[in-house]
Order: sequence, then C-alpha cells, then structure tokens
Amino acid sequence: MSDLLRLSEGAVLTHLVTRAELASGVLPASDDLRLWARLADGDGVPLAGGGRVLTSLDTGEPVLTGPEGWLAHLEPEQVIALRLRDGVLELSAVELDDVPAERVMRVVQEFGEQALDALRAFAEGLEPSPGVPVDVVVLELLMKAPETFADPLPPLSPLLRNASLEVHGGRVGIVGAPWDTASVADLAPLDIIRLALVRSALRTYSEGADLSKAVTYLSRSETVLARIADEVEREPLGPAPASALPRTEPAALLLIARSAEGEGRSFEASGLISEVLSLSPGLAPAVRDAAEYAACRTDPGAPLPERAAHLYRQLLAYAYRPARRRLIEDLVALSVRVAEPALADLALFENDVVGEFLDARAEWLRDDEVRLLESWRRTPLRLWEVLDVSGDEITVAAAGGGDGDGGRVTLADELLSGQALPGDLMLTRLLSDGAGPHVFGHPFKVAPERRQEMLDLLTDPIDPYAVAAFFRRLGRASGATGGDTGGDSGR
Repeated sequence: MSDLLRLSEGAVLTHLVTRAELASGVLPASDDLRLWARLADGDGVPLAGGGRVLTSLDTGEPVLTGPEGWLAHLEPEQVIALRLRDGVLELSAVELDDVPAERVMRVVQEFGEQALDALRAFAEGLEPSPGVPVDVVVLELLMKAPETFADPLPPLSPLLRNASLEVHGGRVGIVGAPWDTASVADLAPLDIIRLALVRSALRTYSEGADLSKAVTYLSRSETVLARIADEVEREPLGPAPASALPRTEPAALLLIARSAEGEGRSFEASGLISEVLSLSPGLAPAVRDAAEYAACRTDPGAPLPERAAHLYRQLLAYAYRPARRRLIEDLVALSVRVAEPALADLALFENDVVGEFLDARAEWLRDDEVRLLESWRRTPLRLWEVLDVSGDEITVAAAGGGDGDGGRVTLADELLSGQALPGDLMLTRLLSDGAGPHVFGHPFKVAPERRQEMLDLLTDPIDPYAVAAFFRRLGRASGATGGDTGGDSGR
C-alpha cells in the first residue's frame, strides 16, 4: 500500500456528481474514482477536515463513503475533484476551464492502446474480459508520466466515451467489445478480434471514415459476417455508414440488404441479395435470405388451404429473423423452453408481426393471401374446451361461452385429435385456411383448475408476457399440494 500511496501522491481524479449521489452520501467508484477505491479499501484514507474515506462493496459495485455530511457542500452536476496530498484525500468542486489538452490526449491514447491489447489478450484466452481495468491504466500513466493527473482533467467516463471507448464495470474496451463473453465462446481468437473491430468501425462511423478494413475483415470470415449481418438487421445502419460501404463487395452489400430488411424494406433487400449472389454465389447468409424471399412467391395453382399452411411457415420464419427474434426469446425467458413453439405463435399475433410481414412483403403475395392474413390479424386468442374427438375430427367450444366464431367448432386435425381428450382445455387461435378453421400453431394445454385464471388474462388487448408467465407459475387447485405446472404446449 505504501508504494500505491507514493505513486498516487499529488494525483487528482474528477467526477460529475449527481443529485442521487449527494442524497445517498456515497460516490460511485467503478470508473472515474476507481484508483481511490483501491486505495481506500480496508482501513480507508484520511479525509481533509476529518474522518476517513472508505470503500464499500455492499451494493456490488465499489462506492466511496465518508463521514456524515462529507458531500453536503456540493451541488448536483458539479465536477468534483479528489486529490491525494501527503496521504490525505482533499475533496473540492472545480471548474474545468483550462484543461491541459496534451495530457487529455495522453490519457485517451493510453486507454485506447491498452483497450486493444486487452481485446487481443481476451481473444487468446489470456484474460477473462475484453477490457482493461481503469485503475491499472491510471497507475501505468502515473508511472510513465507522474504529471498526467497533476491538474484536474475531465472525468474519465465521459472523456473515454467521447473518444469512442466503452466503460463497462470498471473496465475500458473498444466500442463493440464482447462484454458478454459467453456470446463469443465458440469463435476463434482471430474472429473475436475481427467481430469487435467491425462493430467498432460501424458504430463509431463518422463522415468520411474509411470502412475498407472492416469490409476486409468481413470478407475473410463468413462466421463474423453472419453475426454482423444479424446485428445490422436488429439495428439498421444509418444513412452515412450505409453510403460509405462499397457496393462492389458482397459482404458490404449483404449488410446494406440486412439493414433494409430490418427497416421493413424486404423487396429492396431481395434485390440487393440478388446482387450479392451475382458476386459471390455461395455466400451462405445470402443464399438463406434468397431462399426465404423466393418462398414468399407461392404456386398460383395450389389451393388456398395449401398456400395458407405455407404462409404460416413463412410467418414463423419472419418472426425468427434477427430483428424480431427477441420477441420470442423474451416470452421464453418468462415461461418454459418446452413451450417455445406455442410462444412463437403468441409473439406472431399479439405483437402484430403479421402486420409487419404484410407491410414488408405484400408485393409478393396474392390478393387472396393478403385477405387471409388480414383475417388472421383479427382472429382472437381463445381458451377452447374439447367436447368430442371422433377419428380425425375434434369438436371444441369457447370455454368462456360466446357465439359466432366463439361457439361450437369442428375441425379436422389428425395430430390434434390424436392428443386431445374430451374435457381438455387448450389455448389457441383457430385460423381460417380459406376453407374452414384450422390450428396452425401449437396450442397450450391449460389445467382445468386454472380455467378462470386464464380467462381473466384474455382481455383486449392481451398481454403476451402475462400469458407466457402463466405457464411458468405453479398451478394450485384448492387443497392441492402437488407441483402441476397448470399448462403445457401441444402439437
């Protein structure tokens, strides 16, 4: 500790204090003040004016605490400075009017270089994180150039973010660093680096920047290209980076196409995918996209019920695209994995993915298909009671009563009739296939004792998250002690 005190002597670190911090009487020390958190760990450090500054980890992240009222003289949104002088921390408010620019550049450059080194070390399995600890870099700067922090500089967190670096849990990495380390566990070291560098180039793009190196990385790894393409579809490119990507490169064209798809411009995306395949016929992500777009053009000679089944499959494929996949994943996270097929159907209709599909791809659909999809959008989710099963036919009635399309319905379904028994309750949507009602999705089976609980959820508008959570919770009938889940998915 004596070496740390000696090295830190005279250094000053700054922080933009908030109203919440002043009210709580503690200062966060994950980023800007992390070196002082390291110094104050254990017995703490004396505070000028009395008392000691201590590091607390009670909230999970390090914070600095002090004597009663130690922050009382400060105002919200002030920049505060904590300087170590003669082994004592001095706290004051400062104005950053005349900041030594060369020292700011030195700090930014050092953090940038070490962030890249940290990414490489992480990719090679030498470090557990793709970022470098803030206090480590500050200490190295103090060793190399002790005067770096002799005067108040801008707080480190906003300074580094403005320099296109990311501050995450006390560590600094390049923009696009894989902080979720499990997400890149299956990638080769070089691909981890390529992935992060391409993300950084796209996310920090400024007018006139050169994206050729990023395109080169994408062209050399189809794995990285596929991941970046998915990310671009979830978060489409802005006009500037999209215009800067060279349209002579298949990897760049794929990103532009995925960006258009993410914005609901499937027809434009299809044309771009055709250009990609003319340049690189075997590029796997483009081949898959082309096949999906081609599948939207149905056989005009096929009867509508046959095309209806195909349309439902295309809807599911559309829901699982990167831009919408999270809708299903969020429902699964609230429920149980075995129910995913039924939850996918729930996501399709309760989030109006059907409407998005129509907006994006109606140009490829036939008039009767558009009318059919519009009728599906108006079809409610209902709880049905199985009345009778005879051969391939199953007769159901709306469990909550009602008439019209909510009354008694008989449909032919070989799979469903083989699973259902009279008295069963199933949550599903009976969709027209052009000839009659049909169950395209996977029904949920509902325990009889939870009938009213489910009916209470089927109010307009239906909350898909509440329905998903219903199938996670334990159902308990009066006097029951068992662990029946009260729900399951069929088909």
